[in-house]
Amino acid sequence: MNTGKLDLFYFGDIGKYDAFNPAHVCAQEYAAETLFLIASCAPYELSKAEIARFLRVEQETMGPIIDSLHRIKAIECKDDTYRICFPAFLRGDVQQMKGILSSARDSIVRTLEQLNSQLVPIAQRFRCHKQFSVGRILYHVICDSVFDDRAFAYFEKEKLLCTSKPQPGNRDYLMIGYEACEEVAQSSNLLLCSSNNYACDGIRFNSFGDSCGRRKDMYRFTRIFDSEPHELAQFLDRSEDIGVLLSSDMESIASKCSSMVKRIVSNDVYWIDLTDDAETALLLSELGYVSGRQENNHISIMVPVFYQDEQPLITAVGDSVLPQIDNAVKRAFDSFSMCTGDFTAVKHMVDIKEIGNELWHQIFGFTNEHLAKTGFVDKPQHIDGQGRFFRSIRMES
Repeated sequence: MNTGKLDLFYFGDIGKYDAFNPAHVCAQEYAAETLFLIASCAPYELSKAEIARFLRVEQETMGPIIDSLHRIKAIECKDDTYRICFPAFLRGDVQQMKGILSSARDSIVRTLEQLNSQLVPIAQRFRCHKQFSVGRILYHVICDSVFDDRAFAYFEKEKLLCTSKPQPGNRDYLMIGYEACEEVAQSSNLLLCSSNNYACDGIRFNSFGDSCGRRKDMYRFTRIFDSEPHELAQFLDRSEDIGVLLSSDMESIASKCSSMVKRIVSNDVYWIDLTDDAETALLLSELGYVSGRQENNHISIMVPVFYQDEQPLITAVGDSVLPQIDNAVKRAFDSFSMCTGDFTAVKHMVDIKEIGNELWHQIFGFTNEHLAKTGFVDKPQHIDGQGRFFRSIRMES
């Protein structure tokens, strides 16, 4: 038997880094391999002893790992055998989905091209159009705000998918697994369908792109600060220059960053007082949201800013796009439903609406790739070790 492993992704609130955090549990040695083995077999086929034998590990070693996966309900146990409880996509699943995905992508792209004359004038009404192209604005508005946000509520109302799953430890998230191999990676971490967000004091620090690497953004910084503080020196090029700031708690750091953004935005250009704000400015610069410190101490926002009173514009884009692509998405889901018995997650009796959540991720991810390739939206460049993404800031109050 092939003893590969799964790459895991999470949609929703996975909570603090503890025994109920799926990222923490699945980062254990042999956890991803265990999930892959269970997914590769029929439900309730493998026992704990057989898993240990396949992985060439002592049963005493495997026991706590399997127990922790069971604790977070990633797997279900029956008579010492197991099934997976989340959508997992193996190589064969991905190959089978390609035709479904490409047909939906092509239809959605044609629809957006037909709507271009309606979408461009809306994009030009955003304040950030003074500094950024229509393509960059539509990247954030269509690829992220509409496809990776509003569309989920829209298609959930259509009963095609779900966006919420209460989990142990007072969490609410969906878990997705993909076989860890180059072919499957093209359908998971290499697609433009991943939105990273961290909100504090009315400011949402956002980045949107693929999952190929460890982005340098506010979301990733907070995760490392909370769970892997020993890696901050590698993550930040000038961590030694902001040592006093890093000695604070995350809430204080984030609050200072949000406060600085508000002052820059409210004044258009902010002349900082280095005695008070130098380290905060340097952190925001490292994370790519503001310009680096200049000799005249002048810093400015380097990413599009979307204001609270501009939300009706985003709503207008969603209202223009989603009803027009509704039939194409439903056809894709119908095509998937006709061959569900062949898919790993269906064999393991995973809720079809959970699978639908990831199917929509795949559809809009492939669509975003095509939109970026053709120039309908701006194309983020690859950064070694970080992947492709663009940052933005949302004013939420």
